[in-house]
Amino acid sequence: MEKHQLIIPPSDKHPFDLKTITTLTLGQDFRWRELGGGWYSVVLKGNLIHMRQNGCVVEYMTDSNSNVNDLLHSYFRLDDDIDAIYDYISSQCDTVARLVEKYPSHRILRQPDRWECMVAYICSANKKIQDISKTVESIACRIGKPLDLNGETRHAFPTPEMVLAAGEGPLKEVWSGFKSIPRRIIAAAERIHNDKLDLCELTEPDVPYEVAKWQLMQRCSSSRKVANGIDHKVADCICLFALDKMEAFPVDTHVRKALQRCGCSPRPPSSKTAVVATVKWAHKRFGKRAGYANQLLFKGAWDEYQQSRRKRKGSNPQLL
Repeated sequence: MEKHQLIIPPSDKHPFDLKTITTLTLGQDFRWRELGGGWYSVVLKGNLIHMRQNGCVVEYMTDSNSNVNDLLHSYFRLDDDIDAIYDYISSQCDTVARLVEKYPSHRILRQPDRWECMVAYICSANKKIQDISKTVESIACRIGKPLDLNGETRHAFPTPEMVLAAGEGPLKEVWSGFKSIPRRIIAAAERIHNDKLDLCELTEPDVPYEVAKWQLMQRCSSSRKVANGIDHKVADCICLFALDKMEAFPVDTHVRKALQRCGCSPRPPSSKTAVVATVKWAHKRFGKRAGYANQLLFKGAWDEYQQSRRKRKGSNPQLL
């Protein structure tokens, strides 16, 4: 199997680190697996890829033996001026500046399969990150095309057409007891198949973030009784990770608490109005770079939450 190389642009302040990226990019891509020996496995746009880092080079192999440098360059957002981005958001908020120092290798990933990203976040309601990963993998295993590389078998994520052809049956197997999620996925697939939603078009620079987000949150006309599962947070996640809207600012419990603790934003109650107000505040403070500030705030709050859970578990093993 031929090995290919991706050259990483050097940065003294914010070096690219594959191991860090696979662990720090929480909730951005749910298809990563650690293989051992510095190797990682990921499925990207129908490609099974094994990769590891050696200095400023990421060497990789694919199931098709193809060179996917362009795909990986886009996926890791190597075209972003990461130094300038972090310098700017650091100048706008002391808390973010401290997080930049703490997580210098943190990155935002650009999802190549926008449909997979959309489905992943439709499935994310009230679920842990590990559970979302299992769900996405299960959908791929039941409907997607098998991929084999170095003894590992995984599956490409199924297209909307493949999901519609398979029907709700395989989805119900994944979501046993939850009728709403399979229906939402089917409704989303119908929107795309019937040209009611064009995710590719929404990535265009001339499509404003607000328009892209509004389009995502619309219900499927053929399934008016089925909520599409895309609220403000989910829409912002899709905008940020798949549609290249870098001003998107997903607001969840962790981000809200992080902002309230540092006194960076107003403290409104948890409501749709409050979320909209917080996003507007983030846009005013960070502009087009708000997504990067968001993910650092999320990571910092997530780490604090995990440390708190470990402490509680240590003092009371029966608690968790």
